[in-house]
Amino acid sequence: MKKIVIYLCAALLPFMFTGCKDYLDVSNAGQSDDVFVMSSPSEAFKALSWAYAEYRTNAAHGGNYNWQDPLGSDAEYMSEYPSVNNVIARLQPTGTTVNTDMGLFNSLNVALARATRVADLIAEKAEYKADAAGSAPTAWTQIYGEAKTLRAYLAWELVRHFGDVPFGYENKVVTEYTLSSRFEIMDKIIAEIKAVEGKMFVLGQGGITAERISRTFANALIGEIALHAGSWQTIRTDVKGLYGNVTFTNKGTDDGTCVYARRSDYIDYIKMAEQYLNIAVNTQNGTAKLITSDTRSVNNPFQKHWQEINSRRISPESLFEIGCVPGIGNAEYGYSMARPGSNSSVNAYLNSFAAIRIIPSFFYNSYETGDMRRDVSMVISGSNAATGQENLIPMGVGTRIGGGGPSINKWDKNRGDVPLYPNATFRSSGINYVILRMADVMLMLAEAKAVSGSDNAGALALINQIRTRAFGNTSKNLSGLSGDALLDAVYNERKLELLGEGAIRWDMIRSGKFNERALAIRKEMTDMAAGLQTSGFYTFPSGRTISNYVWTKYVQIGGAVATVTQSPVETDPALYPGWRGIYNWTATAYTATARNLAVKGLYNYIDPNGAEAKALVADGYTRVNWGITIWNDANAKAMLNAAILDGVVGRENSAPRYFHPMPLTVLDQSKGKVTNGYGLPNK
Repeated sequence: MKKIVIYLCAALLPFMFTGCKDYLDVSNAGQSDDVFVMSSPSEAFKALSWAYAEYRTNAAHGGNYNWQDPLGSDAEYMSEYPSVNNVIARLQPTGTTVNTDMGLFNSLNVALARATRVADLIAEKAEYKADAAGSAPTAWTQIYGEAKTLRAYLAWELVRHFGDVPFGYENKVVTEYTLSSRFEIMDKIIAEIKAVEGKMFVLGQGGITAERISRTFANALIGEIALHAGSWQTIRTDVKGLYGNVTFTNKGTDDGTCVYARRSDYIDYIKMAEQYLNIAVNTQNGTAKLITSDTRSVNNPFQKHWQEINSRRISPESLFEIGCVPGIGNAEYGYSMARPGSNSSVNAYLNSFAAIRIIPSFFYNSYETGDMRRDVSMVISGSNAATGQENLIPMGVGTRIGGGGPSINKWDKNRGDVPLYPNATFRSSGINYVILRMADVMLMLAEAKAVSGSDNAGALALINQIRTRAFGNTSKNLSGLSGDALLDAVYNERKLELLGEGAIRWDMIRSGKFNERALAIRKEMTDMAAGLQTSGFYTFPSGRTISNYVWTKYVQIGGAVATVTQSPVETDPALYPGWRGIYNWTATAYTATARNLAVKGLYNYIDPNGAEAKALVADGYTRVNWGITIWNDANAKAMLNAAILDGVVGRENSAPRYFHPMPLTVLDQSKGKVTNGYGLPNK
């Protein structure tokens, strides 16, 4: 019996169960006991900060692109192929292994246990009890609410990524355990946050910045969890009685293991989401705000948020950021999610793997003309660490600047106020993880209003605030929408606003239209490839044209050897698309005096045998393969067919399978009461 207990501790909560050893019950004379650790709110925060650090180091950093949220949607994919890194992103659960995400599962449970223990210790403090009886938040009620909300956030991460999981066993000796319904877990953690949020500081009060959990984030988190609880999702049908008395409306067929469903009382959760998201946006927002002005000459308020993040500052738009320190490590966004770089010892800092790639048809057909989010979000060039130049990223299979085509542009090591930070390495850029920002919360609120039908005008007003910022004026504002048309508009705006931030895949799931959207983007790519093969080009409804070839050359901008470009200038091939270029990195190996890349033919067709093409070559341009790779390269065709949600093929009327596997030790030690579903492996 004791052996089982020890193994369970190792599997679920290493070093965290009381039965193994309280992490605050220490024997080393150089460490502190519970009394000292909880002697003041500041000391209690030091204990809680370990949970923040555990999440940053081994969950966010250790698993960000393995979570695969931004790697499998109708806008984003991963161009590494063949690869086990994106099988869940592709909706291919049979392609993974049972222990693939063991580290992530364990890390979330470990951090959850620490947050729980800190909260439990604070709850016993006489000082806390006296403050909790009052009407205003204090340092003690803040740290208690912070610990409880962090616990809820970590539990929500478990539910969101793993589905129904063992829950409520932390800091206890247990000999057996079973699955808990995700709906029961969501109800519990929502109730826990509700019980504490009123005694927490709003963002900006009591010294609370966006690098700590505030009342503002707590209210938004209630809304987010409730929105998901009341939306469409894939549920298990292979575990009898798992969901208790909860009833569902199903969509599509049940394959015997899972079905796409929404709980019958969904509207109660949507109304709750609307209530708390509204609080986060309008009444308890504190210092968090949508950035709507930009005093810089470039005048792009949307880009201003990313300039703050790339400059290693907390953005005023953020409700919650996981803080990172440059040079220390654990700042994965600068490596795995950033604008592509290359792997070279000449400037190792520019090594950016760049997992998030933009589906080519989305790159060409998504954003309207004049939308200032477009170039900030997507890029077709990256940083060559070996030469210090800006390189075109070719279409097809590849990582870094070796392939993959259009990429995410929001995190770019070239673009901070001081791009080169002393002692920072490629995985220690110091770029914070933005967990939630105001635009996301506003659009979730618009979604809740659209689903409930309670306030169509209010939903449109929220969308239009985002669009006004994107276009710089009200000329593209929407009007007169309701029902499905309004909801589709919300999801489309979220796609344009939150590209690459891990939201689109969840939006697709919540919408109840995951398969329809997946099949639509696959057809769009098929049509594009056929047009390229037949005509050498393909023109989208947006009016933009992708061609088999483009023409490039290196140029100087304003006489500079290298520069990071700002506002796009359509008539200048070095400034259109904009928001790219390259910082003037210095290295002995860098001898080129022209390092910025001019690109012609990116959005319009140039006949490769025509007079314009000949003139470009005479002017020093080189013709390079572009769209031709999509249809004329066998590896690229195979990669694109697989990477763009191939798990819907053959399952067009079945539930999308997007959850990750719980590790083998958890399954084995449950005595058969815990299994992986959704086609995931169990051994």
